Amino acid sequence: MDSITSSITRNAVRAGFIAVLTCVAAMPAMPQLARTPDGQPDVQGFWAAEVGGTYSLVNPRRGGGRLREELLERQGKKPPTKQSRVVDSADGQIPYQPWARAKQKDIEDHIDSPTKQEYIDPQARCLPDGAIRSIFWSGYEVLQYPGYFVFVYDQNHPFRIIPLDGRPHIPEEVKLWMSDSRGHWEGNTLVVDVTNTNSKSRLDNEGDFASDKVHIVERFTFTDANTMDYRATIEDPSVYTRPWTIAARMVRAHREEPDYEQWEDACHEGERNADDSFLGKKTSPQEK
Repeated sequence: MDSITSSITRNAVRAGFIAVLTCVAAMPAMPQLARTPDGQPDVQGFWAAEVGGTYSLVNPRRGGGRLREELLERQGKKPPTKQSRVVDSADGQIPYQPWARAKQKDIEDHIDSPTKQEYIDPQARCLPDGAIRSIFWSGYEVLQYPGYFVFVYDQNHPFRIIPLDGRPHIPEEVKLWMSDSRGHWEGNTLVVDVTNTNSKSRLDNEGDFASDKVHIVERFTFTDANTMDYRATIEDPSVYTRPWTIAARMVRAHREEPDYEQWEDACHEGERNADDSFLGKKTSPQEK
């Protein structure tokens, strides 16, 4: 009886081992990327969202796309829609609490007729877009240094410097336009923990927003040298009913332009009415 039991056990172990080997063999191999001197996957260069634009998270497009939609609507035609960036809701919508949905809808209803200061998109005033929106609005450059991963964005030229050395976040009471980011690598995936957001920017033109209590975890997965899958899980119990996730594919940009450099984007250079634009302060003609 013992020999029979022992034989069955050996066969079961052998079968399990073969099954594990089969599963491992079936798994896609991790792409072999070049490495920086400090061991990071080398993904430096220019990148952009495959589907860009920050007019809407649930129907991604640029502001120019909205103008084309208005023309179609005037012709009695229904504008086309694109797949929502929100990937963990069946309806592709952001899971707002009722009061927050009402606030977002109020802003959306006044996009083309802003009668209050809060209806005007901060992006229109050349203010920083925040960590989430910046990655979709324009292209960006990735720079890597020992212990750091850096984003430099085309539009308005905001940037994010992400330490990779495990240091803690800055004090909770300090709030920043581009947040405070801390990252680490898991294979070919850069995982970034984002806190300390001042939430003065929006997530898109349509008024989607978070509070300064928001916590974001981003995952930049480089599937090969020229492609990256982006996911961000956004958690803010003061605004949403649950955490929610957005996703998009990023691709290398300017691959055929080896000498490409970012253009200067002087969004408000020479603006003589900055007080009115940024602060709502009314100045006299003499002060202008």
